[in-house]
Amino acid sequence: MICPKCGRKYEDDMPQCLWCDAPNPKMKKQPEPKPALEPTKEFELEPVQKIPADSRTFTGPDDECPEFSETTEPEDDGKPRKGTLIFWMSIILGEAGVHCFMSGRTLRGWLYLIFGGFAFGFWAGALSPFEIYFPVAVHFIMYFTSIAVNVLTCIDAWKIAHGKYTNTKKGFNYTGAKWMTVITILSIVFSAAYTSISFVGHAKSGFLNIESYNKDLREKSIKQTSKSDSESIAAVIEIYMLKQEQFFKSENKLGRFKEIGFADTTASMYFQIQDLGAGIGVTYKSMFGCSRNSTWLYTTSIQDGKLTWYTSAPQDENCKEAFPKLYILTPNSECVNQE
Repeated sequence: MICPKCGRKYEDDMPQCLWCDAPNPKMKKQPEPKPALEPTKEFELEPVQKIPADSRTFTGPDDECPEFSETTEPEDDGKPRKGTLIFWMSIILGEAGVHCFMSGRTLRGWLYLIFGGFAFGFWAGALSPFEIYFPVAVHFIMYFTSIAVNVLTCIDAWKIAHGKYTNTKKGFNYTGAKWMTVITILSIVFSAAYTSISFVGHAKSGFLNIESYNKDLREKSIKQTSKSDSESIAAVIEIYMLKQEQFFKSENKLGRFKEIGFADTTASMYFQIQDLGAGIGVTYKSMFGCSRNSTWLYTTSIQDGKLTWYTSAPQDENCKEAFPKLYILTPNSECVNQE
């Protein structure tokens, strides 16, 4: 093929001249490419939107789905729960309001605890050794409020036994059982009997006459204490005197506990024994029935080759009433009382 433009020769099958790039007239014209079809509105694609971080899905093995997070508390299904534990709490610690706290009834639990007699009984017992007593009006109020709380506690136990007691926080009922009903009935009978006996006792004593009540309580405590501790302490002191007498006869001198072979055999938490060398001391460490730190001293001296004993005892009338034997100890040798 000879180029019509530059006159040079090139192959016939070449589309254009190698030297001047003139098109080969013998080559057929290639059809022009058709323009690409523009997408219609029906098939237009929406632009890709970015997904917020807090709405992304978690598909990785280490990713945690918020819907099933361990920290997320599942909604309660409202199904009944077993009521054994809360039932026993209402029977045993009902007046302390324990079962109310467990079931989400916090306010009612505090009312039970304050007015149910539990806190009053605790403080009355804790303060009585210090001879601190509540006024008559407080006793009067707490007596009747404790009865009211006791009745409400029995009602709560009855509801639990019949599956009608509701947990206000979770919204479900506690299931009951027949044996709970039996226990509740027995508890009601016992509470009614105890309340009746208590009421009769208060009525006979002038109904909440605190002065006479405390006096009776103190006399009862004095009798119990004097019967056990007074006798044991008196016996220990007599043994000490006897041991000291025997040691003096053999050694012609006075000796301490270890020298005379005396051992304190008392196991009382109310008295403390002290070695005075020439005698023995006994101190009362409690404060109920007799003044605290009341001390009895039993000392001796050698006169004319004999032991003379001297007794020094508290002047508190309560101590004399509680521990009479500590005032009448008389050793075998001459005894001189120095009160």
